[in-house]
Amino acid sequence: MQTFVTLILFFSVYSMIGWLCESIYCSIPKRRWINRGFLNGPFCPVYGFGALLILAALSPLLGAFELPLELIALFFAAVLLTSALEYATSVLLEKLFHTSWWDYSDHKYQIHGRVCLVNSLLFGAMSTLVLKVLHPLVASLLNAIPRTVSYPLAGGLFVYFILDGTVTTFGILRMNGKLAQLQTILDEIRERTAAAAQINRAELEHSLDELRDKADELKSETLLGLRQALEELRLKTDDVKAESIERLRNSILDFINDENRIRLRMLQDKQNYLESQAHPMHRRIMEAFPHMRSIQSPESFQRFRHAAAAARKRVRGSGSGPENESGDRKE
Repeated sequence: MQTFVTLILFFSVYSMIGWLCESIYCSIPKRRWINRGFLNGPFCPVYGFGALLILAALSPLLGAFELPLELIALFFAAVLLTSALEYATSVLLEKLFHTSWWDYSDHKYQIHGRVCLVNSLLFGAMSTLVLKVLHPLVASLLNAIPRTVSYPLAGGLFVYFILDGTVTTFGILRMNGKLAQLQTILDEIRERTAAAAQINRAELEHSLDELRDKADELKSETLLGLRQALEELRLKTDDVKAESIERLRNSILDFINDENRIRLRMLQDKQNYLESQAHPMHRRIMEAFPHMRSIQSPESFQRFRHAAAAARKRVRGSGSGPENESGDRKE
């Protein structure tokens, strides 16, 4: 039981420290506060898991070598471990939410856009600092907390992480559902617009064919006047039939065009409604992860992001339009 309490408290502390560092790191270039948490609360779980992994795997190296060899061993071992954790986290989030949460593709040294050399070196340095400096302080502070406080605190934090994780997960899945709906609407709008353009093109080609036929008929009348006179009754009958067919065809085309216009209007209204329904949590996540992209619904995700950015700007009273976010770091 004591081990479980200790793990929960360590996880919570390092998740909060990671959230604070991430938020400050991303807020400075923006000159405003950016909440970098994956959860709704002030925690980045990946830093909590990373800290526990580093403590469990690398603590045996402490004191195993003389300085500075110990620091070098800790640093490079931490680079490998944190890179593996970051890569695995990227794959897991992508499989779970069908979404890429960060992308290092524009970095010089990177692997599949999931990890990059700069961040790996930074995490290695941070992990070494945690092992040598920060963790002894954190451990001494937490050990000073009496069990009558630490046990209820750890239990409350455990319940909190379960609840917040569940709410966040279902919130993202709901967002994916909206994105799928919006993508379907965008695809249908595109198909109907193309179909309408094809119909108009067919009408134009038909009109040109009619003009050519009439020109041929005029030539035939000049050359074969007698024959036309004899067949006048039949030609008039054919003209009546052709006019009836043409009127029917035009009625069908008008009906199709009217139905298309009505359907397109309905689809565009639904599209505007869905784009305006970005939940505050969705807006926060999109702002926190500016390089986040949907694997299944890329077009609708971008429209959703632009609508969310415009909503944020309206709330802040700083105009409208999508924000140009930057930064590549994760939860």
